[in-house]
Amino acid sequence: MEKMMQRTVAFYRLQLRSREDVAYKNIEGVNWEKHLSEFSKLKWEQKAIGSVRYDALFVKKYPVLSVSEQFDPAFMQFVDGEHQRVMDYMDNYLADGNGRLAKSSAFAFFPDHGLVGRVSGSSGKSTEPLKKALNNYWPADTGWEWDVMPVITTDSLERFENELKGLTSFTACFTTERNLSSRPEDGGDTGVFYSKMSDRIGADLDIELKVSLSRGGPFSVSSRKFKKTVSDLVHFVAGQDKQMHVVGTDFADKMLELNLVKHPVVEQANIVIEENEPRQFTLLINHLIEICAQKQDYLYEIVQE
Repeated sequence: MEKMMQRTVAFYRLQLRSREDVAYKNIEGVNWEKHLSEFSKLKWEQKAIGSVRYDALFVKKYPVLSVSEQFDPAFMQFVDGEHQRVMDYMDNYLADGNGRLAKSSAFAFFPDHGLVGRVSGSSGKSTEPLKKALNNYWPADTGWEWDVMPVITTDSLERFENELKGLTSFTACFTTERNLSSRPEDGGDTGVFYSKMSDRIGADLDIELKVSLSRGGPFSVSSRKFKKTVSDLVHFVAGQDKQMHVVGTDFADKMLELNLVKHPVVEQANIVIEENEPRQFTLLINHLIEICAQKQDYLYEIVQE
């Protein structure tokens, strides 16, 4: 029986940052396949910075820099569910002191616009190992250093109106605005309710809301009414650029999540693992390459806006 493991691919843009003032430069035209090919020819001891080891992989259209962050498993224990016992962790690879366990991650380099995609075997999100590698192996000109910045976007309100058939939940953060130009009715019934509360108190309020449909009743009908009811609030909160996250179904009855304020571009997807198939690093790399290929055109549009 196959299993599903969800892993997130996050996207970043490589930039050069001035060491002297707050200034950044985008990069174009870097041949990362050539750089990583030259890197792959280095000696074993040259491919490590401290406890972090790097390697170059060449998979289809994206060259990949793999990152292995070593850690010491001293005093760790192994929970053996089959035999219902907890034991000291022992590993033959570590017995002679020459082996180390490592947390794995990988960065895929896009052909253009200095974009990279990152995936990790664990929950870590750090880009520091990539920064260290860039500044160590491919140093920038004097006065500049590499930086790794998340790709930022906003899901459009047009997608909310045209692609979301029904709403199942939303999370919103906004502030009431007690001034002559404020229009609480723009936030619909919810906006008016909190505006009246703010007026009674005599101070603006920071509001955090999380509302979900209960599963009772005719769900598809309720979800469409739910979307219509809070549409004004969605537009109002998105305009404040704080938090407006909606979840629902599209017209193909597939789940659709939209984040209507600025947020990093990430893609969550399942890795299918067949029964008795080992969870190898190769599966993670293939997952990274697949997602990068799917998102490439979309990412290029964002960075060129």
